[in-house]
Amino acid sequence: MSLIAPLRYGQQSRRRLAFVLAVVLPIIGTVLTERVPVLRGTPYSLHLLVVVVVGFLGGLAPSLLTIAVALLSRGLLLILLPERSMSIKFEVMHILVLVASAFVVWFMINLRRHSEEKLETTLVALQERTDDLIASLNSSKCACWTLDLDSGRSERWYSGSYQLYGRPYSELEELPSLLPLVHAEDDQRLRDLMQLMRNTWEPVVFEHRVVWPNGEVHTLEMRGNRVAGRRCVWRGVTLDITERKKTEAALVRAEKLAAMGRLASTVAHEINNPLESVTNLLYLARSSPFLDVDTQSYLVTAERELARLSNITRLTLGFVRTSASADETEMAEVVNEVLSIFHHRFETKNVKIECHYEPDVCIMIAPHELRQIATNLIANAADAVGVDHACIAIHIAREEEKAVLVIEDNGEGIDPIHLPRIFEAFFSTKEEVGTGIGLWVTRELVEKNGGRIFAHSSTEPGGLPSGATTQFRIEFPSVC
Repeated sequence: MSLIAPLRYGQQSRRRLAFVLAVVLPIIGTVLTERVPVLRGTPYSLHLLVVVVVGFLGGLAPSLLTIAVALLSRGLLLILLPERSMSIKFEVMHILVLVASAFVVWFMINLRRHSEEKLETTLVALQERTDDLIASLNSSKCACWTLDLDSGRSERWYSGSYQLYGRPYSELEELPSLLPLVHAEDDQRLRDLMQLMRNTWEPVVFEHRVVWPNGEVHTLEMRGNRVAGRRCVWRGVTLDITERKKTEAALVRAEKLAAMGRLASTVAHEINNPLESVTNLLYLARSSPFLDVDTQSYLVTAERELARLSNITRLTLGFVRTSASADETEMAEVVNEVLSIFHHRFETKNVKIECHYEPDVCIMIAPHELRQIATNLIANAADAVGVDHACIAIHIAREEEKAVLVIEDNGEGIDPIHLPRIFEAFFSTKEEVGTGIGLWVTRELVEKNGGRIFAHSSTEPGGLPSGATTQFRIEFPSVC
């Protein structure tokens, strides 16, 4: 216990000093008594003083040792100088006075020791509570503070508090103000709160962000109450709620994804029912012997477009149906299926498609999951390219034990500011039409199947070594 150790060390030091003085001071007292004529009439007066002093320092044992040394030194003096001797009654009376004084001092010391033990017990309890408070502050990521808005140095943080600013409070105390550590977007709000706290007695709860030395942004929640009887003094706690905020955001994202999954499933099912009816009606219409060649051609085209629409609804259901088991899947075959879905879109935008496939590159994955991955990336590429010289290149190759899928486009590219966040759920640069889940779902599916996905982009035409502006590279373990 840090508060108790100095007290105990002081007690031990005083006791050792008392034993030393119990030997030295009586001898000095005997010598001084002999050399000072005034003291010869009361030869034990200095010894009485020594007994009291030594008794208060070390207790009864050093006091009794003092009496013994005093008697021994007095006896030696009388042997050397017999003429200094007094009556036996006088000597015995002084000895009894010394012993009595020793026991009186011992009694008083016991009273003092009892008080010290109570003090030690109190200090131990205080230290334990202090340690518990410090442990609680750190485990709960909070700090206690006192704020005096009228003083020069207004804020004081209590010892042991969690380091809310990523640096020790001894360093913070050297700063004239903590406002420079507050996030720039919250600075004015915090200043307005300080002004409000000067004019209100209501408790305050306030959230703001701070920037740590390593660049991390943490969210803090401040709770305070004004101290009654003082002009403008507040006490309270500040908590680091960064993890709570992240959890809340994750729950919101999960709920959005669940709602979108339920909506996608409902819409796909509702579309499939009329699709089946229309497909059957077209089949019956084509069976009529009274149709001319042009009408037959139109019906064939209509059936093909309905099949494409049916495939799209099947892909939509794939967002919520992920229970299919992995199987050996040939990558080029699945990518070609996805390209066929976008065929009409590519024709409309005059997009050139370049395919470079190595034969028989296979991976272990559920086909519908690979289809989703390819669909998301190709759809993004189709959105990114313009109408002039638009090109999307798709490469499938085997590199050592990896199967690699690369999808490139020569579109407008991704801003370097946005590139680190493109795989976050609900982050989108397409504010009007983007949902922000495509690339997030893509990464989840890739990593679920043991793969990795990388994104490279430049806003300059031909900014990548391949001549494209944006490239997505996916690596899977190869099985063939």
